[in-house]
Amino acid sequence: MSEGRFSSDVIAGLTAGALVSPIVSAVDRALAENASGKCPLWQSFGNSLKEMARHPVKFIKSPQFYYIWLVYGGTYVAANMAETVSRAKGIDPALPKWASSFVVNTSTCIVKDRAFAKLFGTSAAKAVPAASYAAWLTRDVVSMAVFFTLPPIVGKQIAEYTGNEKNGYYAAQIVLPLALQTVTTPIHLLGYDIYNNPNNSWAQRVAFLKKDYLKNVSIRMLRQAPPWSFGTIGNREIRAYLNQ
Repeated sequence: MSEGRFSSDVIAGLTAGALVSPIVSAVDRALAENASGKCPLWQSFGNSLKEMARHPVKFIKSPQFYYIWLVYGGTYVAANMAETVSRAKGIDPALPKWASSFVVNTSTCIVKDRAFAKLFGTSAAKAVPAASYAAWLTRDVVSMAVFFTLPPIVGKQIAEYTGNEKNGYYAAQIVLPLALQTVTTPIHLLGYDIYNNPNNSWAQRVAFLKKDYLKNVSIRMLRQAPPWSFGTIGNREIRAYLNQ
């Protein structure tokens, strides 16, 4: 292992994280404001895009951008470094990458979700219930297993249809994170509903999750495409280029 490879891991991860953060932060804010009733989904999304266009430097300095960059820059760096160490020790990087990315992504996501619930909710800032954390933890356990572990495996299985293993990996990396949103979107929003409406019954929570299901899944797909369908590929390509 060399310091140069670790430097490449960090530079690639932070660069890819910065590139995906604007669109992701706009979607996360829209989901938080829509869940709390503060602002309709697409109106909030449009407001963020206007803020980026009118005041880009101010936006980059805002908590909205910083928390998302922390999540994805940190997750990419953790996955990169886990792979570097695994390759140097001659072990399969699949489990170390999943474990390291899960720990970093989960911890930073929970910090981000707590901050967004307080920044963009309608109620006064309050402690986040343990049940909200449990919902977000469940979302992240499932997500990290799919995002980092399955694409290389599926890529090998579909290589005969895509022409080669690399194309198979790209196809799997693009499609799997998007398909997963049909399952993880309700889990994600459940955490916000528990925070915003702690006294709701489970029947009310189910009704809330059904209300805008397709709309929420579609914007979550839009949100997940940059970091997990394309950002992961970008991180991999930047890292490979730096390590040449």
